[in-house]
Amino acid sequence: MTPIADGETAVLDVVVTEAMTVDFDELGRVHPVYATYAMAKHFEEAGRKLLLGHLEPGEAGIGTAVSVEHLAPAWVGDRVRVTARCTSVRDGRLTCALTAVDAAGRLLGRGTTGQAVLPEEVVAARLARG
Repeated sequence: MTPIADGETAVLDVVVTEAMTVDFDELGRVHPVYATYAMAKHFEEAGRKLLLGHLEPGEAGIGTAVSVEHLAPAWVGDRVRVTARCTSVRDGRLTCALTAVDAAGRLLGRGTTGQAVLPEEVVAARLARG
């Protein structure tokens, strides 16, 4: 992995869709707002976006952790900016601090992600079914 500076960022812009609202498998639709699990997915995606530019040939990144504190709602059609900021790189592991902010600048959520960088063949072997 090429060096990632502390504080380096990646941004993911999303528009909340119906598919991103709270709809559980067993319980069905609950609230017509941006789901915490959708925010978690976007946190992981933004962190991965930061990592991808630093992987060297033959390396792969795999998620190891995600935490989300969901602070405020967003509705279908709202624009959300997710920002991943590198807080540490140690022993082949990238940790990012994440925020989700709406178009008015309101903080919707914050959290962290972790990713490990491994040889592609190690990741492939761990993911192989058999």
